[in-house]
Amino acid sequence: MDTVPRMPPVQAIRVFEVAARLGNFTRTGEALGMTQAAVSYQIKILEDRLGFSLFERKARHVELTARGAQLAKGSSEAFRLLERTFREVSEDRASVLTIAAPPTFCSNWLVPRLGSFQMANPDLAVRIDTRDEIMDIQAGEADVGLRIGTGKWSGLEARFLFGNPLCVLVSPRAVERFGPFKTPEDLLRLRLFGPVDWWRRWFGDQGISASQLPERTALELETQAMEVAAAISSGDAATIVSPIYFAEQLTAGSLLQPFEASIENEGTHWLVFDKNRAREPKIKAFIEWMLFQPMAFCLAQSGPGIAKSGDAVSDTL
Repeated sequence: MDTVPRMPPVQAIRVFEVAARLGNFTRTGEALGMTQAAVSYQIKILEDRLGFSLFERKARHVELTARGAQLAKGSSEAFRLLERTFREVSEDRASVLTIAAPPTFCSNWLVPRLGSFQMANPDLAVRIDTRDEIMDIQAGEADVGLRIGTGKWSGLEARFLFGNPLCVLVSPRAVERFGPFKTPEDLLRLRLFGPVDWWRRWFGDQGISASQLPERTALELETQAMEVAAAISSGDAATIVSPIYFAEQLTAGSLLQPFEASIENEGTHWLVFDKNRAREPKIKAFIEWMLFQPMAFCLAQSGPGIAKSGDAVSDTL
């Protein structure tokens, strides 16, 4: 079992460190807002705990003993380290914005747009955390979060961003090799990438029985971005993903959406934050950028079913 080191009182160590630097108990008391007698008492506590003298008392000043000088060196270094650490933490809180976001949302939607936020806020550094587990925003693990869900997270304020539609996307090479895709059944010429349940729902909405589909898809990877990359590379696959994440590829023509039909995935996209911190400059700046940046959520070119930001935001901070 781990034990807590038996340290002398921190107050006594702090008084000793200042006295060692100033060489005078009266001046130490003035620096710390204590009486000279209180300083002497704290030094005595420390000497009693250690079992040896730390100072030689002179008429008008005190001088460190050899072991006192050794202790003073280490104590001074320790307090300088503490002061520097607390200063760095305080500076980070004000000048570093930490965002928690799902991997594909982060890499395909957020990162390509962050440049405009950073240009508008050049004094802010941005850190993004894409770990799988949900980060505790109230505990300070992140300043804001981008999440997919119902909008209800205990203790957090949530602002709706946009929906979570799922559409079929293919590469131009797949269209050249296996197209044209005039009916949804034509997609069955391709390998299907992504969760089989999504495909069954999508084909079911088009009147195609699940019995016509394979029992399992050819590939299901950790993120939608990986599945899209695999589909583009293979040239013989279709993937079912959220077009919100792939607007740039759709605009550039490196991905194609053969059918407008979409299904809605479980959960929608939300911005979440601790309401008690909403007026901190860095957090307020990011909330405003996310909710009101022109065209931030108007991604109609990436497919149907995408909510407009004007439908989502009615509250003020």
